Formats: sequence, C-alpha cells, structure tokens
Amino acid sequence: MHTPPSAQALRTAAVRMVSALAAHADPEYRLTVLKRLVRRLGEDQYPVFLRLLGVVAESDDARAQRLLADTIGTALRRMDLPGGALSSWGATRLPDHAAPVSASTFSGQFFGGTPRRMLGPVEYLTVWHLQRTQRTALTADTFRTSLARMIALLNRSEDARTLYPQKLAVDAQNELEGAYTRATRERLAAIAAAWSAGRSPEEIAQAALDAGAGDTPPGWVLRDL
Repeated sequence: MHTPPSAQALRTAAVRMVSALAAHADPEYRLTVLKRLVRRLGEDQYPVFLRLLGVVAESDDARAQRLLADTIGTALRRMDLPGGALSSWGATRLPDHAAPVSASTFSGQFFGGTPRRMLGPVEYLTVWHLQRTQRTALTADTFRTSLARMIALLNRSEDARTLYPQKLAVDAQNELEGAYTRATRERLAAIAAAWSAGRSPEEIAQAALDAGAGDTPPGWVLRDL
C-alpha cells in the first residue's frame, strides 16, 4: 500500500526536481531527467508527479516555473510527453491503493489486453475526472483547480502554451484508438479552443466543465458506484 507523501516531502522532492533540471543547460537532457523521474516513480504513482508540478506552480519561483514549463515544451516539440497510464474506461476497475503491480498490467499492446494509454498531465487530469479508471474519479472542484494550476504553469513557456492546445485539438478528433470517450473528447476540444483563444487558466478549466453541462438530463442524479 502506498502512503501519500506529506506536504514537506512533496516540497523537498519538487526542489530536487527543479535543481536536477537546472543543473543541465541542454533542453533535451532536461527532458531526459524529467522522464527518468516519472519512470522511477512508476506509472501507478503518476499523480505524485502531477502534485510535484502543482507544488512548483503554486510557488513564487518564476524561474523554476519557466524551467519546468520549457522542459514540457521540449517534450511537446518531440511529441514525447512524460506520461502516466490509466486503465481502459471499459476495463475492470482496480482499487486506488492496491499492492504494486507490474507495468505489463497496463500494457495491452495486443488484442484482448487492457488498452494502455500514456497520457500527458492535462489529458491525465481530464480522463481521471471523466472516465472510469483504476482510480477514484476526481471531483469537479478538484479537476477545475488542478487543471487551472497546471495551465498557469504551462503558460510560462511559449512552446507549451502554443503546442499543448494544438495537441489536445488533435486528440479530440481521434476516435479510433478508444483512448477517450466522447465526453472526454468534447472536454479536450473545449480546453484546446479556450487555451488557443488566450483565455485565463481559470476560464479554460471552467470551459472544460461547461462543455459537459448538457450531458445529464435535468432531475437526474449521478453517483460514483
């Protein structure tokens, strides 16, 4: 069972992450460092990586924010985002804090296996909020806050600010791989449009929620089962 890291542990890890990036002038090597961190955490702990990004986003260190955002911008140029895996929306749901599992649990590269999709930070948050995965779904408030914070961080890089919404717009058109439900594609498209239009991070996050406002008929009640 994984014990959630304390706030102090997250701050310490975030400082070490930024220091490791700052130690190298080569953007490509910085990306290698960031991907190595994600691999060491393991796919099941990708949310910890997202929390580390959140710590930097909420800090007063603009240099650290630009460094991290620029590294993600490099990843976008290479189409090689440090990603995490979520189980297929149609797969058997697994508990949040299960015993460690092998990476092959999420592979599914062959017919009959659980589809494995590696998702970047924004896509991961969106799928986590909307689709049935191995994790308990994010609430709307948590999704809104986390997404706005993530976009504010990414906006520190011109490459990330420009390329990420373009990627999301393409993802929103992809119906073939089964990675996203229709509702998720609609939210990704809404994020892409609002982001490309230069709206604030809070407005972009709200646009993602508003895109699904008509999904549920009036008077219906939804509960997580």
